[in-house]
Amino acid sequence: MQIRRISYYFALLFFAFTSLSQAHKDAYRQGMQAIKFEKYETAIEKFKEAVRLNPQYADAWYYLGKTYDFLNRTDETIMAYRNLEKVNSEYNTGIYYDIAKSYIELDNLRSARIYIKRYLEKAPKSPKSAKLIHLAMNRLNYVDISAELRDAEPNTSEPTPIASLNSISGDFMPQVNPTGTRLYFTSVRKGGFDFKDENSAELDFGEDIYFSNLNGDQWSAPELLPKPINSMSNDFGSSFTGDGQSMVFVRCDETGAIGSCDLYITQLNGNTWSVPQNMGNVVNTDKWESQPTINSDGNRIIFTSLRSGGYGASDLYMIEKNHLGLWGTPQNLGSIVNTPLSENSPFLAADGKTLYFSSTGHPGMGGADIFYTVFENGKWSTPENLGRPVNSRGNDTNFSISASGNAYMASSRLDEDNYDIFKVELPDELKPKPTIIVQGIVSNSESNEPLSALVLIEDLNSGELIATNKSNEETGEYLVVLPAGRDYSVSANAHGFFFYSQSFELPKDAVYAEIANDIPLEPIKKGTKVVLNNIFFETGKAELKPISYVELNKAVTLMKENKTMVIEVGGHTDSQGADATNLNLSQRRAQSVVEYMVLAGIERERLIAKGYGETVPIADNTTKEGRAKNRRTEFVITEF
Repeated sequence: MQIRRISYYFALLFFAFTSLSQAHKDAYRQGMQAIKFEKYETAIEKFKEAVRLNPQYADAWYYLGKTYDFLNRTDETIMAYRNLEKVNSEYNTGIYYDIAKSYIELDNLRSARIYIKRYLEKAPKSPKSAKLIHLAMNRLNYVDISAELRDAEPNTSEPTPIASLNSISGDFMPQVNPTGTRLYFTSVRKGGFDFKDENSAELDFGEDIYFSNLNGDQWSAPELLPKPINSMSNDFGSSFTGDGQSMVFVRCDETGAIGSCDLYITQLNGNTWSVPQNMGNVVNTDKWESQPTINSDGNRIIFTSLRSGGYGASDLYMIEKNHLGLWGTPQNLGSIVNTPLSENSPFLAADGKTLYFSSTGHPGMGGADIFYTVFENGKWSTPENLGRPVNSRGNDTNFSISASGNAYMASSRLDEDNYDIFKVELPDELKPKPTIIVQGIVSNSESNEPLSALVLIEDLNSGELIATNKSNEETGEYLVVLPAGRDYSVSANAHGFFFYSQSFELPKDAVYAEIANDIPLEPIKKGTKVVLNNIFFETGKAELKPISYVELNKAVTLMKENKTMVIEVGGHTDSQGADATNLNLSQRRAQSVVEYMVLAGIERERLIAKGYGETVPIADNTTKEGRAKNRRTEFVITEF
């Protein structure tokens, strides 16, 4: 009887042990099944049940940690993986990276460093581990430098939210024009081309593009851009050329598109935007293209893409117009700018060299931070963090700055689930290189009616065509942005009119300025007289300076296009010096212009050289400015 009773108790114990063993495995299998059907909360409960029944169950601890990580529950991710570490420290070395990543999100850089180092020590040195090792090395650099950045003193005042622009919904992607007088931005507020589906958040009514004008020091109530820019699709991320007449933006889920979100481009014709054109499969892919910035001249775009072949989750790419005026193949900005994590929201400043962007991969304050890099000597400089308080523990992104230095950005610092637009004060050392803005109206000199004209920006020394802009066909308005450090020729050309050119010499130490420069174009007809502003001679000599060739080549082209035109080239001096000397000098200078044009292919009989000396002044010879105006070369159409 005693033996039978003992056997009975052993049987009960065995049954209980077997049942317990089966129960924790059943709970684990139910958790895995829940993951398959995306029922993550159920999966968590089942994995927790499994490890409660068997605290040594490594598989359950692992998938509990993975599920917490997927749901961004950082504290619980760390708890699950550290328990797995106690159970089996060699189970999966990848958990050490995931623990470090969670510590970074919790701003515990010291603990993050310990676990990154632990991962790097344990990670197998195999080809399949190379990608995660690369990522871990990035994170090690991140925690080491971020600690130093976070200890630095604030370098400017706290960014301020702009109440007149922000709403209870998300407001982001501010883009300010060069003069700082207009701000475009994206909002998901109600009242646009409202669109909601089953995945839309409560206050998300679809992305639309708005604009606001600066009146004094206040931004006006936002206005919705009309069709064809905004639509029932998500339209966002607008970026404009300096003159505001070309826009590139993003549209998603459009019928016939290349990918989920593509880049589109449109032109302002008078007061009407053209139908946006998809930029095609040279630029767009079947992946996500977004957040473009176009430079002031309209010949370069930098954007964000999730296309394959990059360095991380999303990278920055650049496209440029080729010699045919077509957009070329996107080029990755490279590993100096892009990291194994995400780079987003690029903004190319008015100087065409300074790029601001957001990144989660470069060392920073937490979340996404704003950085800047400068393109010099064919490469991008090492990105620099804009520091506190521009960057915060929240996500700081969509930085934009006018040529005058007024800066804006979007940030989630006030609400981690929402973005607002902020005004930013930036230290001088973090601002772009200085630029000069030249703007005005191109018109018919006789009728004063606005003209649609090509506005060319050329390097006065090399003759390089830097950019081709245009004046608005209804208003005649034009605007060009000239970065400091070069000498420029800005010219306007319209069919049936004599061209106009003006030179601008901008040393590297030039400061920001806005120059009003209306351009009245003279109709081509007999008797028309124009001054060629960019013809230069050495003092007291008749030899043309090479910087005159840009202007003279325009005159040659004009005469080749108008075969019946006959020109008198008039040379004029100021009143300094003897009358006879000035008359002789002016004649020789006029003759030098004629000889250049003859060598360029213009028939000699169509050109007349005439020196006037100081006899026909157009300004006061008692001032330096007046004398400069009197020293001029004039063209007069004598036959047409």
